[in-house]
Amino acid sequence: MTALRVSNLSKIFRVYARPRHRLAEILTLGRASWHHQVRALCDVSFAVAAGECLGIVGANGAGKSSLLRILAGLSPPTSGTLEISGRVSALLELNSGFHPEFTGRENIRLAGTILGLSSSEIAARAEEIIAFAELGEFIDLPVRTYSSGMFLRLGFATATAINPDVLLVDEALAVGDEYFRGKCTHRLREFRSQNKTIVIVSHDLSMVRNLCDRAILLDHGGIVEQGAPAQVLQAYLDRIYRGAVEEMHGSSGVLAPDVLRRGSGELEITAVRLLNRDHQPSRAFVPGERLGIEFDYTVRRQVDQPLFGINIFRADGVLAVSTNSACGKSSNLALRPGLDPGDDPRPLAPGQTGTVRFEAETNLLLSGSYELSVNVFNGLSGAATPVDEVFAAARFQVLPGRFDDRGIFLFPGTWRLR
Repeated sequence: MTALRVSNLSKIFRVYARPRHRLAEILTLGRASWHHQVRALCDVSFAVAAGECLGIVGANGAGKSSLLRILAGLSPPTSGTLEISGRVSALLELNSGFHPEFTGRENIRLAGTILGLSSSEIAARAEEIIAFAELGEFIDLPVRTYSSGMFLRLGFATATAINPDVLLVDEALAVGDEYFRGKCTHRLREFRSQNKTIVIVSHDLSMVRNLCDRAILLDHGGIVEQGAPAQVLQAYLDRIYRGAVEEMHGSSGVLAPDVLRRGSGELEITAVRLLNRDHQPSRAFVPGERLGIEFDYTVRRQVDQPLFGINIFRADGVLAVSTNSACGKSSNLALRPGLDPGDDPRPLAPGQTGTVRFEAETNLLLSGSYELSVNVFNGLSGAATPVDEVFAAARFQVLPGRFDDRGIFLFPGTWRLR
């Protein structure tokens, strides 16, 4: 049984440079045009069966949220048809449908009334919603005092407690903590087991991979891939990867004049590049594949004991990696004795130029945004002085890839049961 069917759906927005242009166009009865058109969706067609969970992925601006708003009945399509069987509930923008001055309890009653529930039905489900949301005394405070995580708790609990036949979920789950995200995922699995239909828009590829039966990839308003989640997500990652490679192709990585740096100045770092598995400049990488970092330098004055290093910070400021050429050689000798431990830096003479490269044959960083700093010190590791250290030399992204691990690093190991 088909619960949701979309046929040749298109959505075009009229964009006006100034509000008065809209009025001018109305007063001329359409004889003068003061707008330009933005096509958000173009001939989108798909069907979702009862009990099926569909994931929708794509880059920002691909049309995902526009599609979900049409499915929720919040925005009419420009053309095409939409058929949905049964009651629809949607969790879109975090605070949508909530009155900021009403308490959480009052907003539950408001949402139930809008959805057509009777007073007795609302009362019967209110306690279930409150219990699931776990908001404590905040349930009787105005929702304008809520954090984004609290909005999620109330919104998800309300959207799912009305027992919809079709549940639409936008990016809202991304703001939840791990505990509540686990509760949400468990409830979504319960919905599937009850033959409910779920449509999820998410950048959390692990959720799409583990929860959805099928997936759709949107790009510039059209479907470019649909099928099994693993197939669609790989197509999505390949697009991101290719885009990053094309964006960086031919880049010299030359540093901006105002880049933040410190050091005594005997040497100057002039360019920084990150290299992908194909040895091409890139800003997008995948766990488990090669990642290279190289930087060019020019020597101003003699450096007797150069020590080359890198620091990698996660977007939230957590130091993920801090290593240098001496540490790298030591760890290679101890942990990878069969491999070349790396080169020993030699004294650098004035006027000399060169390039130093660090290669991680297997990138163990998990998905996230990272910032790279590079440095050259003079002396022994642990007691060296900075010659040139460039902060925030480059930013890069590690894509989710095929791993579901969380944290900063992959941590390969073998589980045994006895």
